[in-house]
Amino acid sequence: MNTNFRYLTNLESSFRLVRLVAIGAIVLSLAFAAVVAFWALDTVEKSREKIYVLDNGKSLTLALAQDMNVNRSAEAKDHVRAFHRLFFNLDPDETAIDTHIREAAYYGDASIMRLYTDLREKGYFTQLIQGNVIQKVEVDSIALTGNQSPFSVRTYARQLLVRANTITTRRLITECNLIDIDRSDNNSHGFMIERLKVLENGDLETINRD
Repeated sequence: MNTNFRYLTNLESSFRLVRLVAIGAIVLSLAFAAVVAFWALDTVEKSREKIYVLDNGKSLTLALAQDMNVNRSAEAKDHVRAFHRLFFNLDPDETAIDTHIREAAYYGDASIMRLYTDLREKGYFTQLIQGNVIQKVEVDSIALTGNQSPFSVRTYARQLLVRANTITTRRLITECNLIDIDRSDNNSHGFMIERLKVLENGDLETINRD
């Protein structure tokens, strides 16, 4: 009798243990499923904020859609600054000048080449080469009108003409418009300069070099 009672007691304890284990397994499974579902929804939501751009079918670039719009003004200023460095930073070497101007031409429309042609016809580049003059530009500020393309841009800079005995500082002010275009290896910002004009380019001072 006692043996049978102990057997029934052990059997009941075993069933109770099995039920606890089963309930625990179900609870853990539900918790795991909830965590996975939350992670999946969060991943999908974040993926919607991303843009995948296929560049010529070769490279995959990841860009955040919101960040792209936020940083567009900064990109516009960097585009204009890079153009001025290419176009106005010149060494007294015809090949180097041609290389700079060719690279600068990718940054805008025909107004860039019109400015180059006008300076060339006036003998400006010949004077730089013959006088062994190094020309540098220092961009002080870029004023941007608008929060998105097309932008109206005015650039304030100083031009330095370094000669063997003197350094001449000029005030340089340019104006242009910026419109969105497709990005490329030659134009990573995806902007085109339009209607480039030089509003002012006069001497400020000339100092003797020691």
